[in-house]
Amino acid sequence: MPLHDIHAVMQSYLDDGWLREPQAVGLASFTAPELLARGFDELCDGGQLCLYEDERWFRRASRAVQASFKVYLQGGRLHANGLELGYQVRLASVLRAARRPLPPYRLLLEAGAHSGALLFDSGLVLQFAANLRGAPRHYFLTLVEGQLPDPGAGELDLRAASEGHVQALYGHCAPEQLQRQARRGHAALRELARVLA
Repeated sequence: MPLHDIHAVMQSYLDDGWLREPQAVGLASFTAPELLARGFDELCDGGQLCLYEDERWFRRASRAVQASFKVYLQGGRLHANGLELGYQVRLASVLRAARRPLPPYRLLLEAGAHSGALLFDSGLVLQFAANLRGAPRHYFLTLVEGQLPDPGAGELDLRAASEGHVQALYGHCAPEQLQRQARRGHAALRELARVLA
């Protein structure tokens, strides 16, 4: 099976707020039988919410990228999907490759600006962190969480839970505040400010 380009997959997340096409991760559908048949691990909470997780490979230029792909089903219905990418894909390269303008978003940063998140109006969350060794030169996209709109009455709202989690971790950073911080901040912050300008 050919590897899908990680930038094309990320564009799908940016367009829809979640990964709409299961073929992008080598699946026919986002259903429990399909996920189990393809070797996904299943973890259910007893209240009908189930997490399915498996490793998937993508390509970035000529290099392979391994990611943990996650699917959340409640009562057999798709609610969310996402990727854990580790420190393999630079946030700036994803944002540069994305169609402009970017969908409406808010930038959230931790106090030292070593990590943060882009929280899109669609419910998409892109978490990022600076390189682990040495001075912060780049932000790496570490976690992608895409939620479907309208989870349904009486069902768990994963979008609100995800947004609440990142808002508890990071503080809001307005565009003008980002530009001010970038002037005296580290290289990763300056790179992000240039890409988002």
